[in-house]
Amino acid sequence: MSMHFTDQVTPAAILAELVCHPKAQPEDTEGFCHLKHERDLCPRFYDKAERILSSFDKYTDITYDIRRPNGGADIVMRYSGTAGPGGEERCIAIQIKSFDEFESDEDFLPEIKAQIEELEKDYGTSLERYVLLLCTEYSKHLNRVRAISDELRANDKVVVAEPHSAWSLFAMDDAMIDAVSDRLIYSRDYVRRQARDEIAGIGKRRLMLLLSCLIEGIEERGGFAVSDDFVMHNSHVQEFEEQYPGGQGSLPEDVTAMEGKFFFREADVDGFEIYQDSVSAVVALYYDAKVRYAHTGDEAVHYLFTFLEQDA
Repeated sequence: MSMHFTDQVTPAAILAELVCHPKAQPEDTEGFCHLKHERDLCPRFYDKAERILSSFDKYTDITYDIRRPNGGADIVMRYSGTAGPGGEERCIAIQIKSFDEFESDEDFLPEIKAQIEELEKDYGTSLERYVLLLCTEYSKHLNRVRAISDELRANDKVVVAEPHSAWSLFAMDDAMIDAVSDRLIYSRDYVRRQARDEIAGIGKRRLMLLLSCLIEGIEERGGFAVSDDFVMHNSHVQEFEEQYPGGQGSLPEDVTAMEGKFFFREADVDGFEIYQDSVSAVVALYYDAKVRYAHTGDEAVHYLFTFLEQDA
């Protein structure tokens, strides 16, 4: 399959979506205070870039490489379609500013603007995005962060990741990167639309309960049944409640509400069974992710939740 970046989702669009997909809070950015530019930040974001391109490569025929150039940017992602003469090379430049750099340099904005101009001159129209990751403590450098964002906002090729967004990307696991990528690529695929329809309006906590029970049944019990104990003491739901406090209702109420559509009981049997027809497309997504990314267990639950949560 040839890849024409003008009419399809590109790796740059996926990276921009991930940057705009923050789960972190401003206070989480205190974690940046002890992270070093070369030792900690560059290797981690290099791995994120690698994951984005490798996820994309599982859907379409591209060639890519990732470099650590001597100047202009910390990381450059280059990619192009390979089938036919119409392949177009594109690149993403990533610049990282650490807490130490905020502390030691009171005004590096002119340097950043000069780097952007240099990259635009060197790469021309192939430069699709310049992503600036501000990896500092949000509260300590709030005014400078806002000033940088305001100054660069007019350039539509520039994406500024403020500290809480940068931390989200730094801490993001592979399952979330894969799920966000898949949600954008071929989003109108029939099976994916069916999966979203199957869980539409269920609510995020009930979605987490359903997915964790589904994966438990398939992987640990060889079917679509789970024990009462697994349902009523569900660690995934407990983690969800810690991340999203203030949810309405209780777990028993969720189970009762889901009986008849997703769950049912057989007489004299301990536990619940899942109606296979109610989740057939979700099950297809699970097996696709297992083959495509080798996601199983907790990773599979996290992948499916990230993929489906917007429709729940």
